[in-house]
Amino acid sequence: MSEPLTCVQIAFHPEFANHWLRFGEPDYWLDLDRRRALAFFRPGRLFGYVRWRANEFGTQDWRFTVVQAAAPSVLLSRIEGVDPGGKVLLLTSGKTRVKRALARIDAIETAGFEPADVSSAYYRHVHNRIATGRRTHAYCEGQHAAHLTAWKLA
Repeated sequence: MSEPLTCVQIAFHPEFANHWLRFGEPDYWLDLDRRRALAFFRPGRLFGYVRWRANEFGTQDWRFTVVQAAAPSVLLSRIEGVDPGGKVLLLTSGKTRVKRALARIDAIETAGFEPADVSSAYYRHVHNRIATGRRTHAYCEGQHAAHLTAWKLA
């Protein structure tokens, strides 16, 4: 039996919709046409998914989600554009909150970390801090080393 994969819809329609991966390297990629693709992730993999939608009146929806792909047998959260769903580590919506979350991802990369390798606990921290309008803490080398050690032991 083949391993279950999480499928993420990627789309780019200028002035209307843009759904893309901010980070995370898919295990498989399938181009449907020049504007649409599907990205597939094995269970346990992390990725950042941005969904932006607009109409003639302007931006209607900004959403950023950090998701951990999981097997369908695990309790999953339903996420638009992600099938069958995943474990949500960070979810923000609205222009201001999404920009704050994306700035945090930029800071992680600037500090020399790959966002897909960052501790899931850190993404939960960022989610809670953005949701409550509080300042987020920086991700540090000590936190990353502890995360990697725990991951190797699991």
